[in-house]
Formats: sequence, structure tokens, C-alpha cells
Amino acid sequence: MSRRLFFALSAALLATTAVTAPALADVTITNLGGLPGATHNRAYSINDSGVAVGASFGNNVLRAVKFDGNGASELVGPESHVTRLYKVNNLGAAVGSTFVSPGTVPIRFNPDGTYVLLSVPFGFSTARATAIDDFGTAYGTATSEDGRQIPVRWRSNGILTSMKLPQGATWGYVTDASPNGYVSGLVSGSGLSTLAVRWNPDGSVTTLPRMADGEPTMAYAVNRHGDVVGTGKFSNDEGTFGVRWNADGSMNKYGPDAEPQSINDQGVAVGWSPGENGPRPYRWTKDGDELALGLPEGTVRVESIDINNSGVIVGTASDRAYKWTVS
Repeated sequence: MSRRLFFALSAALLATTAVTAPALADVTITNLGGLPGATHNRAYSINDSGVAVGASFGNNVLRAVKFDGNGASELVGPESHVTRLYKVNNLGAAVGSTFVSPGTVPIRFNPDGTYVLLSVPFGFSTARATAIDDFGTAYGTATSEDGRQIPVRWRSNGILTSMKLPQGATWGYVTDASPNGYVSGLVSGSGLSTLAVRWNPDGSVTTLPRMADGEPTMAYAVNRHGDVVGTGKFSNDEGTFGVRWNADGSMNKYGPDAEPQSINDQGVAVGWSPGENGPRPYRWTKDGDELALGLPEGTVRVESIDINNSGVIVGTASDRAYKWTVS
């Protein structure tokens, strides 16, 4: 069942749209399987060709996995007991992390299956690549021994640079990247509560408006138009709501406790809202129609979710990888 649960935010964050009647949709859920011997399988990202990536765990080893029309296959990296993939671009290049003593390092798999270990910035002990655009630039977060984190990018030739932080921020974290180089993430600093930001293709950084002064905001995903989805907390005990920051500067608010995690170029977002036993998956159209995607039989919670430009959704429910298609 679908319903509209969406509010257009003015500068005063007050204007609302009318509620529409429920719409009906058919949702088909498919188990993506996993590698032989795996007991846990996760799907984190899907590209516009329908190729998804994630990780499979079995025999005390976490392996990078690709899901496509031929099923699940391993992307073989260095000898390691922990390798996972977080994002795949539309050319089939994927990024993630792997453990190479003494710590976790970023890894990029090329479309032909070969891999490159990406560098960790000087003064930092670990790094993860969590996003990649269609130019082959990877984005992620480096972490120091004392827990400080900064946003970084690796160009397709492997050159590493740090990403700009807005005034007052000393910490930053990358969550997603669009095919054309917009990047979403979070920043904070002494006296600066967590703030949603968007890095632009020209390298500049845009701070996204808070719902209330001083209240935290989180940006989880961005599309090629620069529209960002995430969450924001309101004052006066209103709680936390899902938010879409539009490229034109306007904002829209999803329902209470909604957490959109991905957005495609049509403005369709997916994420979750609380359920009795854990988060349950939802889809929101650009106009605000909310659709409960449902959980696969035998599962109780959703743990990751992503949507491509064809509207195909992949994610993880109770440590199994699934695909949702809506018709």
C-alpha cells in the first residue's frame, strides 16, 4: 500500500501539501543468493545496468561479491579475510575496503575484475572508499588513530586529495556520490553539531540547511542533479524526519522517523522507517507517495538499500541480499 506523506518546506519550514488517496503497487522480492558456503550475504549498491555489489561471509572470511544476471560471483582481491564493496558505477567499476596488515585500506575493482589498492593519507591509519562516479573518481573517508575522520577522493589515476571542509568543521565523512561527481556527507567540529553537506563537481562544498538552529542533519545520498536525501531533527520535541534538499535550494520533508538512504535521478528515494523488530523498507516518489516495500519472508529488518534509475532496488534484510521490483 502506498500513501503520500510529504511536506514542502518553506523558509519557515511550515507549508504542507495535501494528502492523496492510497495507491496500489505490486512488489516482487527476489533473493540474490550469494557465494558458495556463504551464510551471510549483503547487497549495498546497484548500477543502471542492474549489476549490484556487496559482500558474502562464510568460513570466517568476508569476500567482495558481484550480483548480475549470472548470479553471484566473487571479485578476488588481495589475500585478506575481510573485503567488501560499497558502491558500483555505471561502467562496472566498484569500490570498497579490504584488510591488509596493519589496517583497512580502500580498494577499487576495475570492470575487468582487476583491482587497485588505493592509498591512505599520511597521518591516518585506515581509509575506506564508499562511492565512485562514472569518471572513475572514488570517494571515501580516512580515519586517524585518535578517531579523527576526513573526506578524501582518489582520481582514476590513483592521486589522493583531501576534500574541502566548510568553516568550523574539522571532521568529515562521505556517504555517496552521483555519476557526475556530486558527493554527499556529514561534517562536524568543535561547537558545530553534525551537519549535512554536498560537495559539488567543481570541488566546492555546500552546507545544507538545518531544520532548526543547532539541530543535527545527516546527508546519505545524492543524484546527478545535486538533490540530496537524509535526515534532520526539528526542535520542540518534533523528532527526526526524512529530508530532501533540492538542488534549487528548496526542501521537502518526509514522514517522522523516515530515513531515506538512496535517491535516483527521477527523485525517487528508498530507505526505511522503524518497525516492530527493526527498520522496514520504503520507497518515496518525487511527489511524496510512500510505498511500503515489505520484508522478504523469514526476515525481520532491512540493513541496507539502494535504487537505480530504472527503479530497481537492492538491499539486505536479516543478512541476506535481495532485489525489490515495483510494478
